[in-house]
Amino acid sequence: MNDPWRRTNISPDTLKIDLKDYLMSDPHRPGEHAIYMPDLGGIWTLKPDTLFTSEWLSYMQKDCLVKVDLAQIFYRAPYYQHPGAHVDIDQEDNLYGGGLNWTIDPDDAQMVWYQTPEVDPEYTQRSHTDRNKEWPLDILTEVGRCTIGQEPTLVRTDIPHTVDMGANERWLVSVRFTWLKSWDDYLNKFNHWIDHEELA
Repeated sequence: MNDPWRRTNISPDTLKIDLKDYLMSDPHRPGEHAIYMPDLGGIWTLKPDTLFTSEWLSYMQKDCLVKVDLAQIFYRAPYYQHPGAHVDIDQEDNLYGGGLNWTIDPDDAQMVWYQTPEVDPEYTQRSHTDRNKEWPLDILTEVGRCTIGQEPTLVRTDIPHTVDMGANERWLVSVRFTWLKSWDDYLNKFNHWIDHEELA
């Protein structure tokens, strides 16, 4: 299996709000909150024009020829380890192949991917836009890991994945795009912006 991530040269200088201040001022804001446990983590879904500058949204649409659909924000407390790994699915239970991810602050965690097992998953739904199939880590076989960090990185989400946390609090932006569904869709559409030297 090829690496389930790709570094890009897309700028992360995209946000028009202080993300942490915005979310922590009202972590249960209607329409955005999926889950929030202060000592463990949280997940929110934000509209593009709430989070991103109009210049960046225009750049993505006119230069990269993609339309930003939504942004999911993932928070994890230091050393918190979720016991499972999941795949992303849409409202019709179809696999959702990828996203463009980066962290707000320096990152000492690792995103970890696994082979999809031949075992029925558990279904989880934390909000209208956050649905997963999940398996316990102890039955999975690792196939790759990467520290995402502050460099926008394409990540594969249609095979089981999780995060091995370190000592740093972790706030991550995950951008999803209209019309891009499979991992191949992401690789093909962003081929010009992928750092191919890192793959050599």
